[in-house]
Amino acid sequence: MKPPSLNQQTLRPNKMGIGFIILVIAMLLAAINYGNNIIFFISFLLISLMGNSAWQTRRQLKSCALSVYAIAPRHAPEAGVWRIQIHSELPNPAIHIKALGAGSIVCALPAATTLGVDLPLAPLPRGHYPAPIIVLSTQYPIGLWTAERRFHWANQRQWVYPEPQGKAPFPRSDLAEKKGGSTAARHEGDEQFDHLRGYTAGDALNRIAFKQFAKTGQLVTQQWQSERTESDEIHINFNQMSGSIEANISQITQWVLQLSNLPIPFTLKLPGHAILRGHDDRHRQQCLEALALFLIPQGTSKNRHEHVRAQGATQ
Repeated sequence: MKPPSLNQQTLRPNKMGIGFIILVIAMLLAAINYGNNIIFFISFLLISLMGNSAWQTRRQLKSCALSVYAIAPRHAPEAGVWRIQIHSELPNPAIHIKALGAGSIVCALPAATTLGVDLPLAPLPRGHYPAPIIVLSTQYPIGLWTAERRFHWANQRQWVYPEPQGKAPFPRSDLAEKKGGSTAARHEGDEQFDHLRGYTAGDALNRIAFKQFAKTGQLVTQQWQSERTESDEIHINFNQMSGSIEANISQITQWVLQLSNLPIPFTLKLPGHAILRGHDDRHRQQCLEALALFLIPQGTSKNRHEHVRAQGATQ
């Protein structure tokens, strides 16, 4: 795992520490005013305790190191989980870990130990977001100072897919209707190459696109236009759906998840997006990512003034 792009450490007195400082200043003023050597001695003793506590608190947190795993995709509005590992060279019975925007976890770390933690992530609307900043903090050993470290991995992202919701049946396939209601002979032009689809068991070897396999490592099969009339492929076309944008996106997400568990290839067509065809896990991932980032293009006739503002959606 790459090191974090951000690793900042701060040290500040907490409420108890501020009260402690005010007390020491008051004692010093009293010692100066009355010339009391005992108060002087106690004041300087407390100052040395304060300074040593700051050094110890900072040292405790500096001994901690973090490593992270990839953030698992989730569906809105679910809260996420980020698996991380924290290693400490020194014992720390109370270290706080949190992702900004979510709740914190308190861990007890023995010396020279690595601990796995499932860090909660805040619920987000559908979209593609940078990973949140992870904050480690501690007040150990005597609670006068709060040491804090912030980690951020710029290469980590989190996918939030749309909420799968809807009970509508799968859309009717125009190709299936052609298959049952048309007996027209194939013309020579029908034998034109159409597209690549995911490999399925039983596909002829001469139809496998080995050049594509060499480039991507994924087995795909050449699909010919004449074969499409014999396919039971289901076509999902956003422009043919009625209702609000978010309701349609949720319904399509439901269909994608259901079709991924069935031996039926399907095609997804979204306005302003390339047509997605296939049936493997990669196809499902591409469909869900396209739905997570989907925005109605300007100038389309469907809900022209209604736009999904997926906060933080990028790239």
